[in-house]
Amino acid sequence: MLIKNNTLVIYKGKGAVVTEIANDKYSIRTASGDRKSVRLKDIEFLHSGPCNTVPAPAALPDKDVLAESVELMGSDSMSFSDFTELVFNAYTPENALAAFELLSQDIYFSGSVSGTVAAHSAEHINNILQKEMQKQAQADARAALLERIRTGAVLEEDRTALREIENVAYNESSSSKLMHDLGMEALPEKAQSLLLKLKVWNDFDNNPHLRRFEFDSEPDYPALPPLPGEERVDLTALTAYAIDDAESNDPDDAIAYDAENDLLWVHIADPSAVIEFGGELEQFACHRGATSYLPEKTTHMLPENAVGIFGLGLQETSPALSFGIKINGQGEADLEKLCLSRVKVERYNYAQAEELMTSSHFAPCVDAIERFRQYRMANNAVMIRLPEVKIKVNIPERRINITELDRSPARELVANAMMAAGHAAAKFAVQNDLPMAFAIQSDPEMNERPETIPGMYELRKNCRVSTLSTLPGKHAGLGLEPYARVTSPLRRYEDLLNHIQLRKYLAGDETLSISTMDERLAVAEPAAVLCSKLERQCREYWTLVYLKNQPQNWQGEAIYVAKPDERSVWLLPELAYEFKNRYNARIPLGECVQAECIASDPATLSSQFKILPGNARQAEEE
Repeated sequence: MLIKNNTLVIYKGKGAVVTEIANDKYSIRTASGDRKSVRLKDIEFLHSGPCNTVPAPAALPDKDVLAESVELMGSDSMSFSDFTELVFNAYTPENALAAFELLSQDIYFSGSVSGTVAAHSAEHINNILQKEMQKQAQADARAALLERIRTGAVLEEDRTALREIENVAYNESSSSKLMHDLGMEALPEKAQSLLLKLKVWNDFDNNPHLRRFEFDSEPDYPALPPLPGEERVDLTALTAYAIDDAESNDPDDAIAYDAENDLLWVHIADPSAVIEFGGELEQFACHRGATSYLPEKTTHMLPENAVGIFGLGLQETSPALSFGIKINGQGEADLEKLCLSRVKVERYNYAQAEELMTSSHFAPCVDAIERFRQYRMANNAVMIRLPEVKIKVNIPERRINITELDRSPARELVANAMMAAGHAAAKFAVQNDLPMAFAIQSDPEMNERPETIPGMYELRKNCRVSTLSTLPGKHAGLGLEPYARVTSPLRRYEDLLNHIQLRKYLAGDETLSISTMDERLAVAEPAAVLCSKLERQCREYWTLVYLKNQPQNWQGEAIYVAKPDERSVWLLPELAYEFKNRYNARIPLGECVQAECIASDPATLSSQFKILPGNARQAEEE
């Protein structure tokens, strides 16, 4: 058909009106009022008009009228104008636009404006309508789901659809169409908050941090080989003591004192007796890095039966790698004896060990370890005594226990004995050109060694992270040079690797080279760091769950420890938890006040506290 001014045409599948023709250019105006200059091949004649603007399409007939039109057409075909008249009773611009829309749907009819139009078969029409119904049903179901999410009325059968939000909460996906449709940013903490709000998740059963860290809490351990029958020095005549927390179930160290020879013996569990370097179990432990002590679960670095076999004091006698240490009058520790041993160990908790320390037969041991502690102090060791707690979670019983750890003399005694073993072993390794995994830490940025809580808080902030190196160096925090960790081979890979090396030395075998140990530490150290980070994250999470689930707002003592900016930093000794607040009263650092938790959000790892009036003159909520 001839296209002229005011002709109704189709441009890019939509109606337009020709307003001017100049040579081979056609000026058109679309339904939205846009003006364009196009070529003849870009437009298709629809109706001669005349039309000044694009009219609104006529309403489409209902299904009965369309079915009747299909029946009337039968197998015949007809022009577009006749088709329009058949379905709409008149060939007008409005009807032509509606007829074009029907053709575009390709449900009842097929064809073109410039060609002919035919009716589809009944089978084709039914198939398309069925798909449209299914599509509409899905759209309706999704709209209903979104409404249930918005109103917090989700159903049990919605759980499958909500998995995409769970994947975001676990940080296993960075997108969710549901969250997008809800106008929410697909962030893990936002997804977690939504799931908690909907009661699809609860704080106890859905700690997401394990999966966010890709942590396997149920690893498939390689088999633990049987204990070999090897020659060991019998040290069972010298009573040894494994001193630990009352709830500890993996004792891997014990101390004894040989007064006759003036030797401090530090006996260490000996899993390296069955762990061959390069073997499946050794490589498994390397990739784990360390035992993970989460509040809700302990996941061991080695198979759990390793504790029963090698844990000191769990059997009548225990195999051990024993360090005989001479601590001289100046407190210096040297390794005089190193041997595979068999020991008899009595288990004590710290409270029981307090009585042991006052006994006369144990006094030489206490004196020797105290000399070593003083030696560390003289070497400017960092003694940070900030509140510490143990967090245990019983998920089935919905119970969280947070208990403060006492800075008891027995705890200090054991810690210093273990450090003496690590220092003596490291010196021994250096003297014998024996590569080891040495622990290195540079000096903190501040030289002072404060005694106050705020001072120690600042000092901790200034301490650098310790690292592992196969080259000996200074561990400034401990005041020791060199230093190697050797007292926890059941739960730290670096200790296990050092034991494997010391065993090779004792056996006269070829020892591990620096490059070989570096390769192992390059894998184990990041794994252990990640494990430590997960532990901290979970401890904070469960502390916030504890605060959130108190029957009344938690109240307790808060110590003013720092003011780095407009907010002040407070430490809760009862929980070993710190928070920031815009409290502006002029009180000195170290002042104790009463604080109240007014909000706790485990999903975002955030909380809000207010300082209570009384000993404070002002309180502001953050």
